Amino acid sequence: MKRIIRLLLLVVLLPVQSVYSQWYSAVKLYIEREEQPDAAIFLPAPPDTASVAYIDDFVQWQWGKTIRQTERGERASRESASSTAEMARIFSEALGFKISRSETPAIYNLISRSYHTAEQASKNPKEKYMRIRPVIQYNEIPTGSSDRLESLRTSGSYPSGHTTRGMATALVLAEMAPEYADTILRRGYEYGESRIIVSAHYQSDVNAGYMCGAACVAAMHSVTDFMEDMEAARKEYYEKSGRTPSGIFSPTDGRRILPDPVDTASNRYYGDVAQYFAAKAERVTQRGAQAKADADCTLEALLTAFSAPLGKNLDLKKTPALTNLIRVAREALLSNADALGVTVQFRKRPYVQLGEAPFAGGTDDKGKSSFPSAESEIGWGIALVLTEIAPDHANEILQLGFRIGESGMISGQHWATDITAARILAACMVARLNADILFKKLLNAAKDEYFLLTSLN
Repeated sequence: MKRIIRLLLLVVLLPVQSVYSQWYSAVKLYIEREEQPDAAIFLPAPPDTASVAYIDDFVQWQWGKTIRQTERGERASRESASSTAEMARIFSEALGFKISRSETPAIYNLISRSYHTAEQASKNPKEKYMRIRPVIQYNEIPTGSSDRLESLRTSGSYPSGHTTRGMATALVLAEMAPEYADTILRRGYEYGESRIIVSAHYQSDVNAGYMCGAACVAAMHSVTDFMEDMEAARKEYYEKSGRTPSGIFSPTDGRRILPDPVDTASNRYYGDVAQYFAAKAERVTQRGAQAKADADCTLEALLTAFSAPLGKNLDLKKTPALTNLIRVAREALLSNADALGVTVQFRKRPYVQLGEAPFAGGTDDKGKSSFPSAESEIGWGIALVLTEIAPDHANEILQLGFRIGESGMISGQHWATDITAARILAACMVARLNADILFKKLLNAAKDEYFLLTSLN
């Protein structure tokens, strides 16, 4: 009798197991966890409750509480769900047509593989730091419809896994569909913001998630499967949308992606000021001297700086393709930052706002907006581009890109929130550049040059 029951169970369960196996095997990661950039290395530790950086976390936690009973709060609660299907639903709204396994198989496949690859990107720092989530820290009841207290209690808060996956998906789709890039990227930003509203994460967790997602996507560009899937999805997108590629490059518009910068009437300004004075204390140290050097974002200075993590001496004669790529990327990132900066002239630089002399940077910076930080956008953007070329040196490259942003706060040129915004904008701009035919040619030439140089060593 037992044998008959086992046979019956086998007959019933075998089709289910087969379907599950097919589904699981279909979701093949572009990059395994151990081969991805490690955010436990290229990002700093999260702020603790005694840190001045925690002020912004606390203020934003309070802000999130005021949003929970609104329509935006209800959406944040729904967005606690996290899956390929949820990504397809959210970004269907942004693209204007339904994404599904049956109707858009190529796009769905790109989302699925990118999502599951990015799912691995936040695990190392989560396990390393095991930061307590705000919902646990303040003894709250989870308001995310899919969040469970025990799961939140036993998993690390830093960085936000939801944000990592959401931003990675947004960056991939923005590259696929440049005509809708700003709308897609805004939804990616808001998906991370939702985690603050439901108290599942602090602001610094979400900020780290944006960077984790961007680093993961950059590394995916070194994988042939990803590039082939991207082309297949792009072809399907143009067929589905009825659009045709314009061939005209248009940069991302930060006003459509990012919220307004912090002003002096905002509670977040207290966090900016506190972090500024903490960073200012480092000016008399070796880190202060490094910050002063990092303020030089000329092409020559960038070539010198990124030569070290790449392990190659970058200059026009020895590495013309890499040099040209960095030059074009720098100009595009700087122009993008300046275009947003002229729209928010009220955001004064810290040393100007506080009546101090500049520690680094030119005197012509005095009248320029502090938001966003051009140096941070350039540093982080070039780090992402070079990660596409040399994923084997990703951690060192991304550490440098991150450091350039932090240097802007030490030097008094930028507030902390200006630097975070610039890094998000940099990732968005790189996604836009990756969709440009001319930039892709420069990128491929630089990859070939790097491969040749590496093979000769």
